[in-house]
Amino acid sequence: MPPFGKVLVANRGEIAVRVMKAIKEMGMKAVAVYSEADKYALHVKYADEAYYIGPPPALESYLNIQAIIDAAEKAHADAVHPGYGFLSENADFAEAVVKAGLTWIGPPVDAMRAIKSKLDGKRIAKQAGVPISPGSDGPVDSLDEALKLAEKIGYPIMVKAAFGGGGTGITRVDNPDQLVEVWERNKRLAYQAFGKADLYIEKAAVNPRHIEFQLIGDKYGNYVVAWERECTIQRRNQKLIEEAPSPALKMEERERMFEPIIKFGQIIHYYTLGTFETVFSDTTREFYFLELNKRLQVEHPITEMIFRIDLVKLQINIAAGEHLPFTQEELNKRVRGHAIEYRINAEDPLNDFTGSSGFITYYKEPTGPGVRVDSGVTLGSYVPPFYDSLISKLIVYGENRAYAIQAGIRALNDYKIGGVRTTIELYKWISQEEDFQKGKFSTAYIAEKREQYLKYLKAKEQMKAALAATLYQRGLLKKATTTVNSTQPQNQTKRSNWKTYGLMQQSSYRVMW
Repeated sequence: MPPFGKVLVANRGEIAVRVMKAIKEMGMKAVAVYSEADKYALHVKYADEAYYIGPPPALESYLNIQAIIDAAEKAHADAVHPGYGFLSENADFAEAVVKAGLTWIGPPVDAMRAIKSKLDGKRIAKQAGVPISPGSDGPVDSLDEALKLAEKIGYPIMVKAAFGGGGTGITRVDNPDQLVEVWERNKRLAYQAFGKADLYIEKAAVNPRHIEFQLIGDKYGNYVVAWERECTIQRRNQKLIEEAPSPALKMEERERMFEPIIKFGQIIHYYTLGTFETVFSDTTREFYFLELNKRLQVEHPITEMIFRIDLVKLQINIAAGEHLPFTQEELNKRVRGHAIEYRINAEDPLNDFTGSSGFITYYKEPTGPGVRVDSGVTLGSYVPPFYDSLISKLIVYGENRAYAIQAGIRALNDYKIGGVRTTIELYKWISQEEDFQKGKFSTAYIAEKREQYLKYLKAKEQMKAALAATLYQRGLLKKATTTVNSTQPQNQTKRSNWKTYGLMQQSSYRVMW
């Protein structure tokens, strides 16, 4: 029997579709919410029911707690799944869900309040015996205070939004002038994304790896750690490529993190999924705590691939009161192979990853062994400019890292998206780059390789422009020849040879986007 009858997904895009698939596979009904900008979105079409919650700005729709609760009550939903981002880590929203008589598919409200910000997480991490970076003990109230603290701990520093995630409101600062420049901007970004503008400061780790651990707990105090995910390839503190397991860690290194992570969960009586984020030094072989993400993570599919479990279904079952179905020892025995996730963002890497909005005019997903696509778009979808640029995720699997990379290269070459700029071409270059293939990289990888990948991408753009010009000229010539030699009756409807040739090319595997 399904754990619930109907579940509302308080999110949009690819994660809403992903969660709805698990809901439907478990025999339940899926309910969507949508803003004005998303009324024709894929997650709305895929749901069994959909409810309008407000205008395009997130503060008036996907961050509008009362509108979402009202939608859940109209739908007669039994539970709410928040996905990631938006209100997924908002204790007030979780409490409102519970007060409305619905089941919250997430951590208990008390645990969320115990770590309502990243600063709370740092305090508990210290109690659990996890090393933390020096920095502010609480939110920094003013720019003057920030300048004084930065001088004390020494540059470089990280200016971070105390609430939320996804790299929003996080900036590395190397000097006082830069701190003055970014302070108000980060406060504004944090407020727009999470409804809270609190910022804090901590010492920046120079060129580390970004490694996160997947904590899973049930309501009865049972815990496991589903190993780690390597999230080091990123731009502006936003992850681009993730893989599991990390190519940098030895078994004893990952295992030494299990005990303090579980102790963290025990201290606050945490259950469901949680992601324990750290930076890791290749030199000292030490971890330093960043934050605990109290939600399903964007990159959860790579953990699913190597452990052969469905984390969303597990999350739902835990919320319904089920016990963890495995021990740490049993989970360790399930690990097989290597998985990589490429975040397909509607962005232009040639223009400093500027977002790209518009209609999807061509769409063809890769298929085949070891390939999975979690997408929030299809042919004809509109990519609005109001939200995160992530439109889909390409996940590949191989029996080892080398095979996974080869599967990734093939799948990236097969993935065709027209109408908006994407990061696909950049990932093709990265997947074939020597340091990436050897697993030799830090969080500075994108910045350090910028000149090389820009050269590659510019060459690709020039090739496409030359091809387009050639096809255009060929079409004009064909049209001119047809006009001179035409014996077609005057009353017959004509289609230009250029249009005919274009349609033929769109159906051909040779077409380039």
